[in-house]
Amino acid sequence: MMTGATCIGVDVGGTFTDVVLSDGAHVWRAKAATTPGDLGRGVLDACGLVAAAAGTTLQALLPNVARFGLGTTAVTNAIASRTGRRVGLVTTAGFEDLVPIAKALRVPTGDGWLMPPAGLIDPERIVGVTERIDRTGTVITGLAAAEVEDAGRRLVHDHGAEALVVSFLWSCANDEHERAATELLRGAFPGVEVFSGAELLPVVREFERTQFALLNAYTSGALAGVETLVEDLMALGLPNPPLLVHSGGGSISVAEGHGAPATLAESGPAAGVVAGLAFCAATGVTDAVTADLGGTSFDVSFISAGEPTRRNRGELMGVWTALPMIDIDSVGAGGGSIGWPDALGILRVGPRSAGAQPGPACYGRGGTDPTVTDALVVLGYIDPDMFLGGDMVLDGDAALRACAQLGAQLGMDALQTAWGVWEVAKATMVRALRARFAERGCDPRGFSLISMGGCGALVSAPLAHELGLRSVLIPDLASVMSAFGAATSDVRRERSRSVTAVVPAASGPLAEVADRLTAEVRADLAADGIGAGAMAVELVADMRFSRQKHELQIPWTGGFDAAHQAEHLERFRAEYQSRYGRGAIVSGAPVEIVTLHAVGTGRTVRAALTADTAQAAGAAPISRYRPVHVSQQRPALRVPVVNSADLRPGHQLAGPALVDAPDTTVWVPEGQIASVDSLRTLHLVTAP
Repeated sequence: MMTGATCIGVDVGGTFTDVVLSDGAHVWRAKAATTPGDLGRGVLDACGLVAAAAGTTLQALLPNVARFGLGTTAVTNAIASRTGRRVGLVTTAGFEDLVPIAKALRVPTGDGWLMPPAGLIDPERIVGVTERIDRTGTVITGLAAAEVEDAGRRLVHDHGAEALVVSFLWSCANDEHERAATELLRGAFPGVEVFSGAELLPVVREFERTQFALLNAYTSGALAGVETLVEDLMALGLPNPPLLVHSGGGSISVAEGHGAPATLAESGPAAGVVAGLAFCAATGVTDAVTADLGGTSFDVSFISAGEPTRRNRGELMGVWTALPMIDIDSVGAGGGSIGWPDALGILRVGPRSAGAQPGPACYGRGGTDPTVTDALVVLGYIDPDMFLGGDMVLDGDAALRACAQLGAQLGMDALQTAWGVWEVAKATMVRALRARFAERGCDPRGFSLISMGGCGALVSAPLAHELGLRSVLIPDLASVMSAFGAATSDVRRERSRSVTAVVPAASGPLAEVADRLTAEVRADLAADGIGAGAMAVELVADMRFSRQKHELQIPWTGGFDAAHQAEHLERFRAEYQSRYGRGAIVSGAPVEIVTLHAVGTGRTVRAALTADTAQAAGAAPISRYRPVHVSQQRPALRVPVVNSADLRPGHQLAGPALVDAPDTTVWVPEGQIASVDSLRTLHLVTAP
């Protein structure tokens, strides 16, 4: 029976839709198959299952839900599959080729080649108009309004543009022309959405700013399924509209999401990191790497000193853009990733995924390609009769046939092929983790790994061993962490503005920008229903050595007088030295404040972690044994299996062993000891 404020968190993944229900004292979870093309059906199915788990019905539950959080792949799918709207761009005359030629990115294709990614806009849908403002914001050439309207007619009527973007060269310094052009186009074409680069993100780097506006226009139709779901939930009695998790790890309203849909591109992975932060706080871990292995991808992010690492620009599914977000690196290696032979007859795994339909061969939905999940079934790690707690029985023979079919092309038998698929997938994950540690200059031995995703608990211990990580944490909610994060994230809004001032700089203009940004963020939070007492605003400065390409984000406290500027200058130098070494700093080199950000958070009702008061001691009770192929060089090993429902705080489990949970399986390798804490989190460390 539910006792307190009720929260629901949902994460729509590529294969499963996860849901978590919390009343502050209990947590229930469920999984349902994701329904491509009809997002709402899978969400409602999952919510119905979790309501049943709590002993009620969806119709009785929803009117009592104080918060409904949703992480969605709708925007991600539109970008990844390049199925967004046709977009037209109006830009400064003479700079029409900026988007098509900039960055010259190359991405891997399915057959191993590197090719330019599919663009968001065709060159013929880019039109330049007369206007020019310089880097100081001074108008050099006035805006030709007649050209703007003519450009709109050409783009909409002649080229079929379904959304328009206005992005001028120096609109971040003075947006007078861009505002006028945007208003003119909105008035002339009321049925077409018009996006402004300066309105969305007024920062330097015209390419990234323009790309961000293009991404928003391109994905502006992606939330139609979400809006339909909202209508269905409200009709069923949900009292407050859902909150959407955005790429920065916070939540926004559906209306705000519609105004800037690209901010939802990393919705699910960001929610997972938010949940990881909650577990770090509860367990006292300050430095961790989150490893989320779902059905489609392997997502990696860092938590340092109790805070997630962030970035303001980078590559997003082949698109280089400005996008304030939690720094997440994704590779195409998940439970549904397909094994295949390349042109040289070498085994590859991913990035193509079987998804929810048809899914892995063992799902029995028509899939015939071998996936990582099929390999794990063949190797014995996954019990076909206990998948999803026995609610979904897998077809082990189909998994074996799929591996045998691939093996025939590679000159291997089914078992060798399954082992190869699993090893290649793990190697891909190890490379992703190793690269992230190298980029940040971090010693893995000081970090713990937090396991997430349905498949994560099977691979976390081997990954940690390969990299020398300190320990592994496998939360009781590991397989639905993103859903839990969706139910616990703060409302988070951010405003930014370029300032480009060399330290020491005049304090007045900096303080004026900071005050304006703070007021705007407070207004944003108030519009989302956050009371003044529940909101907080912090300032962050992007700082760099003068004329360098990249910046570091430094939290800014206090004012902008000379003393505070000197204090933050030393903070920047210390952070720079910790990342790149003392020898990278040139004595006396000037430092710039490039951009100021105001980051606002609003506290809302949230899901809570619950402790288990029951205590136990000694070894965990073994329920059965299962043959598992733990090595390619020896026969299957008879491995003890523990049911997760039998685990209590204080229990210990020595590897090799398996823990079967309703929604995941945990692998404890030989030489590892797993202990259970009060939150039913498994802590894996190397045996003494």
